[in-house]
Formats: sequence, C-alpha cells, structure tokens
Amino acid sequence: MDTVSTTQLLSTKQKVLAFTLTLLTFVMGTSEFVIVGLLAEVSTDLNISLAVAGMLVSGFAIAYAIGTPLLTAFVSRFPKYPLMLTLIVLFIIGNVISALSGSYELLIFSRVITAVVSGVLIALSMSIASEIMPKSKKGTLIGQLGN
Repeated sequence: MDTVSTTQLLSTKQKVLAFTLTLLTFVMGTSEFVIVGLLAEVSTDLNISLAVAGMLVSGFAIAYAIGTPLLTAFVSRFPKYPLMLTLIVLFIIGNVISALSGSYELLIFSRVITAVVSGVLIALSMSIASEIMPKSKKGTLIGQLGN
C-alpha cells in the first residue's frame, strides 16, 4: 500500500508558504544575533564602551519579551496578510536605520522597533502556518518556525 493520502500531500502554495515563512523566521533570527559579532566594531564606531554596546543585545531581548505580546494583542484584529506585509516593511526599515545610524540612541531605538516587529512576525507566521497546513504537517512546520 504505497498510496499516500491526499491530506498528507502539500500543494505548491503550501510548500511555497512553508519555505517563505521558514526563510522569514531565519532572517529575523539572524538579525537578532548578528549584533553580537559586531559589538567591538559598534563600540569603536560609536565611541562607546563594549558594555554599553552590549546593551544593544539586552535591549533587543527586553523589547522582544515585553513588546511582542503587547503589540500582538493590539494588531490581532487586523487581517493577517496585509499586517504581515506591513510588519515586514517595518522590519526592513528598522534594519536599514540600524545599519545607517550614527548614534547609539538611534541604534538602540531601531533595535527595539525591530525586536517588537520581529516577535509579532514570528507569532503571525506560526498562526498562518497552523491555518493553512494540513494537520499532519502543522507540528513540523511550527517547530521549524520556532527555532
């Protein structure tokens, strides 16, 4: 019995969505941790101590932990796909501001914005994945998105 039930097969749309959501969460996770490898350069460039530069990591984590549930609750009433596109644009803008910032204050501000947007995007990705994927594939995809 090599027949696979049609409920276990993914449509092309589901495969593309799964790949896109996985890629999105990878990019967000990378942007979260890339600053750790750049702390010495940021410290030198902005003329701040390494400890103060390290607050960029802590600020991101605190904003992510506190801001994500608050913003998620606030935006939960909006349609998911336009919201996701808006948040992706905000994520990109936040990272561009981070890359171009010439002051510590602007850099920490952009990291906080990026953190909150990133957290909501990951929650939104998991929500969309659970809605569109067949039951047999939900756990696998949501597990990938959460890592």
